[in-house]
Amino acid sequence: MYLLDANAFMEANRLYYAFDIAPGFWTWLGDPSLAGQVASIDAVKDEITAGDGDLVDWAQARPATFWIADTDDVLTAMRELAAWAVDPTRQYRQEAVDEFLDSADLKLIAHAIATRATVVTREQPAPESKKKIKIPDVCEAFDVSWTDPFSLYRTLGMKLVA
Repeated sequence: MYLLDANAFMEANRLYYAFDIAPGFWTWLGDPSLAGQVASIDAVKDEITAGDGDLVDWAQARPATFWIADTDDVLTAMRELAAWAVDPTRQYRQEAVDEFLDSADLKLIAHAIATRATVVTREQPAPESKKKIKIPDVCEAFDVSWTDPFSLYRTLGMKLVA
């Protein structure tokens, strides 16, 4: 299973797959044949639906099964991630730790740990970062697979044709 970060949706909408330019992308991403392969989590849906527009409408139209709720296993993984983030041997500034602990990123990675899913994000590793805890760096620390959206699209054979 691939779990998409909010930036995989938001940047696609804002930068390269706007609904008026590439509606086929959104149709493909919402295709029921991808159920069980591509999803996201409730916390990401909350981030997306905090705004308005086509992306919000699209997100709200997804079946409930697309947005995965927290489970006991996810909560256990969240505690492990939180303990890792606050460990005094980490180089992160307190603001970065606070932001991570309050983020959908924490929950997304916890879901991936609990279900052995692959995280899909546009973030890039920054192991020397002190100002932000990056998804790929946490994934690496917890042996969680991660990839970028375009690699996922190629893996799943997405083709956008006019």
